[in-house]
Amino acid sequence: MRDELSINIYLDETDTPFSRYYSLEDVHLSSDLEDFILAKLHSGRRKEVEIFYLGQNDFDEKSLQAATFNTFSDILNEEEYTYARNVKKSIVLFVLGIIVGVIFLKYSTTHAYIAGVLSIVCWVFIWAGTEVYFFDNQQIKQKIRKCRNILNANVCKNE
Repeated sequence: MRDELSINIYLDETDTPFSRYYSLEDVHLSSDLEDFILAKLHSGRRKEVEIFYLGQNDFDEKSLQAATFNTFSDILNEEEYTYARNVKKSIVLFVLGIIVGVIFLKYSTTHAYIAGVLSIVCWVFIWAGTEVYFFDNQQIKQKIRKCRNILNANVCKNE
C-alpha cells in the first residue's frame, strides 16, 4: 500500500463546493463533496494526502482550505465522541452481564427456570457489549483515521 494519495476535485463554474447552511466565517464543504473525499481514502491508513481543487472557478484557496478543515474537524469530533460513548456502553453492558451471571450462579441450583432465563440474559448483555466494542467501533475508528489524514492533508487550488 502506498504512503501517498492525491485527490483531484474538479470544480467548474457552476459547482458550489460549500454547504449552504453555514456562515461565511464558518464555511463547510457540501455533503456530496465530503462523501467523495472520504470515499477516496479507502482504508484510512495512508500517511500523506494531497487534495487538489481544480477547474475554472472563483473560489479562493483559503476558503477551500478552511471549509475542508472545518468539515472534517467537526466529523472527527463527532466520531471521537461516539467512540468514547460506545466504549462506556460496552463496559456497562459487560458489567451488567457479569452481574446477571453471578445472580444466575446463585439461583442455578434452587430455581432452574429463573436460572435458565438469567443465563440467556447474561449472555445477551455480554455479547451486546462485545458487538459494540469490537464491531461498531471498528468502523468508527476507520472514519477517525480518515479524518485525521484529511486534516493533515495539503489542500491547494490549481488553475
